[in-house]
Amino acid sequence: MSEPAVSLAFFDGERELHGSLRSGVAVLFEGEGARALADQPEIERDGDSWRAACGDDVELTFEPFSPAVDLGGATGRLCRVRGRAAGAEVECLGTAGETTEPPPWSELDAFRTVSAVFDEEHAVLAVARRPRGSLGHGQELVTSHLLAAGEAIAVEKARLSTVYDGEGRQRSARLELWLPGEDFPRRASGTVRAGLSLSLESLRVNAAVFAWDMEGREGFGAYEITVRDEPAEAA
Repeated sequence: MSEPAVSLAFFDGERELHGSLRSGVAVLFEGEGARALADQPEIERDGDSWRAACGDDVELTFEPFSPAVDLGGATGRLCRVRGRAAGAEVECLGTAGETTEPPPWSELDAFRTVSAVFDEEHAVLAVARRPRGSLGHGQELVTSHLLAAGEAIAVEKARLSTVYDGEGRQRSARLELWLPGEDFPRRASGTVRAGLSLSLESLRVNAAVFAWDMEGREGFGAYEITVRDEPAEAA
């Protein structure tokens, strides 16, 4: 069995410095700007942690501390992140994801991942899969977990609504989470702070960092949308 594909992200709201790293690509978000790094990231497992480096821009350690949650073919955890990025010392929270079953793109139109990290005991992780040929997010299959007071709770039903700009990039979003035994959803709202678009093989990725608000807590997280990058049909 091959090793899981690892994706890492960190969110330093105090410095307005965030980033994501995975096989083949690393992105830094600085204030309202974003840039893909020229070097490919190197990610190595170190016991229960990961070490990530990318040229002279990034040298970080990701130490997971939360329970691993099942996101359907992948798991997600919260991490304490320490090291250096974009010439600054970093000590903040982040996420680590391990994918064992890549998205089946022959069956999907879109694949969306969301994280909203508020503190060490409160966060949301979600994945939305839009089946091929579906008409909108109402037919998406959404898997989500809420971390509340340090406890990971599987969400019974989740809805992710998004406002896009004219080029299909996410500008704001709202999460509604129905938990077991609760009649009304818990809600989180987010707005984009920085983002960019990438072409990876036959896919297009709109990657963004969002500022999130939920139940009086403020935090940051990633919102990525991946779609098939198909050429337009000839007229």
